[in-house]
Amino acid sequence: MLGHIQLGDLGGLEIVQGIHFKGKPVPDEASKVCVLFDPTNGRVVHVHGVTVLEGGRSVSEAEIEKRALEHAATAGHSASALKPLHVSVAAIRQGGILKVNREDSSLTSTKLEDAAQMSDLVRERVAKARTRANHD
Repeated sequence: MLGHIQLGDLGGLEIVQGIHFKGKPVPDEASKVCVLFDPTNGRVVHVHGVTVLEGGRSVSEAEIEKRALEHAATAGHSASALKPLHVSVAAIRQGGILKVNREDSSLTSTKLEDAAQMSDLVRERVAKARTRANHD
């Protein structure tokens, strides 16, 4: 069985909780994540993840990357300008605003100070995504 981690397109603002299947936690190793980032500034533009549940078909990094690029293009991003980075699900679980360090290709997170700041940022990103969708 194959499950997708629903991360969406909040421009690098990601919060991922633990995944459960049949009432039991799914180990992080069952999930693969590909972030797409702008190489000019390191900003994470799109995150795509796949969780393979017990007995499911394995998914290659190349397949996840292809899906990530397709989803990013569907969301209105110029996918050809983005670079992929494969990370663990734990790396994106840290929350905050995700960014790729251009010097060592590591994923970093800028923590938001409070819930109000996060709420404002989410509203802003969702409004931008809707505006892009309305122009298509």
